[in-house]
Amino acid sequence: MSKLGKILSSRLFFVSILILLQISAIVLPMMFLSTYFIPLFLLFEFISLLIAINIVNRNNNPEFKIAWLIPVLCFPVSGPLLYLMFGRTHLNKKNTAKLKVAVDSSKDIIRPDTELLYRLGEENAHIMREANYIINNSRSNVYSHTKTEFLNPGSLFFSELLFELNKAEKYIFLEYFIIGDGIMWQKTLDILKKKVQNGVEVRLIYDDIGTINLLPVDFPEQMKKIGIETIVFNPYKPSLDRFMNYRDHRKFAIIDGKVAFTGGINIADEYINRKERFGFWEDSCVKLDGDAVKKVVVLYLEMWHFTTGIPQDYSRYIVDHKNESDGYVIPFSDEPLFRELIHENAYINIINDAKKYVYICTPYLILDDVMESSLIRAAKSGVNVKIITPHHPDKKTIFEMTQANYERLMRNGVMIYEFIPGFIHTKMIISDDSTAIVGTCNFDYRSFYLHFENGVWMYGSKAVNEARDSFLNSLSVSKQMTDDIFKNISFGRRLLRSLLKVLAPLL
Repeated sequence: MSKLGKILSSRLFFVSILILLQISAIVLPMMFLSTYFIPLFLLFEFISLLIAINIVNRNNNPEFKIAWLIPVLCFPVSGPLLYLMFGRTHLNKKNTAKLKVAVDSSKDIIRPDTELLYRLGEENAHIMREANYIINNSRSNVYSHTKTEFLNPGSLFFSELLFELNKAEKYIFLEYFIIGDGIMWQKTLDILKKKVQNGVEVRLIYDDIGTINLLPVDFPEQMKKIGIETIVFNPYKPSLDRFMNYRDHRKFAIIDGKVAFTGGINIADEYINRKERFGFWEDSCVKLDGDAVKKVVVLYLEMWHFTTGIPQDYSRYIVDHKNESDGYVIPFSDEPLFRELIHENAYINIINDAKKYVYICTPYLILDDVMESSLIRAAKSGVNVKIITPHHPDKKTIFEMTQANYERLMRNGVMIYEFIPGFIHTKMIISDDSTAIVGTCNFDYRSFYLHFENGVWMYGSKAVNEARDSFLNSLSVSKQMTDDIFKNISFGRRLLRSLLKVLAPLL
């Protein structure tokens, strides 16, 4: 079947068409009536004005407000409808209540280690402030007695994952945005089958949009027959429910409550370079072995509770497994439940506290003014700020938006590099050989505002310096962007980039 045929016959296309038809069935009659019936037109204009006032007064980012004010005021019928469906960055009441029940169920499981936090404060008061922010806003804890390892490239992660899966004795928990059939999944599945036969409990969570053209619709039933408990996060269906806009972008592999992996790597062959899509695929993750895995287990079971509505027995899966102390570690999650941009603010705290350097890897660089200003302020203060983005994009429109963010940053001292061998999917920030966050969160609106994300904050850990060395290796094969990149841009392309920059919060 041709590529076009596959697209037209896919579930993603079919469901999307049904959603568009529903929107059209609402919008077109309203537009027609408002054209010929002046009172109705004035009513829609009034509603549009009320929604615009509501947008201005909401506690949202200014860029986000501007991006929505344009369609709401310019298109009084369709604009307000689209905003009501997709424009609000927090969950509706039903899903907010469900998520709150899930996270509250673990309230007494993880208790802040005030003694360890105090010890961290004695070492570095600024770093304690960074840790406190994450702990207070993501219900997490600071841990020691945890060995950390930064794994790069994806093939190294995969070999470590298989090694740990083979050692599993009690349970294996997996949660991924993307699972694609191929060598990576089949080798993983072979081990999972053997483990199920040996009495090991195996659970799997995956996001429906992330896998919609990669897995069959009956995949959960296939896994159930094998003995793997499988749930689909937020199934894509022909519904105008705005919850469709929220995706589970988290990535976890947890073995026996002792070892956990998280980072940018999904379960598909391009992540281990067994399938080429955009040149060499550069990606990374962190392996945790020790006490901090307790929090990762809690995050997983909270998501299982939220998705299924079934309360979880945390004590059954949390084990007391302490390893050699390797700095300070905080695993945390970021979801659209609380009115906090936890990942963005945690990144900004690192940028603001940096004294020598800030290194960032991200596949998408689509920034709001707060993040952009923080990076510029650091660069103007003498901090060495370097950012690596892909040279070979996976999405052309998103790449145009990424490059649209270069100019202001570069003109104010931020150095930007493109990874020449291919596509860099690593999501991390490192500072001063001491602090890093590695996880699933991109530097873009969707990750900051809408996705369920997770990360690991580390201070003084071995993985921090390993991440720095990985960054410098990527930097050695990257090309620094110079002012020449802006000199020969056509007027049409500049106009497109300006428009994309304004509309970035909507995409």
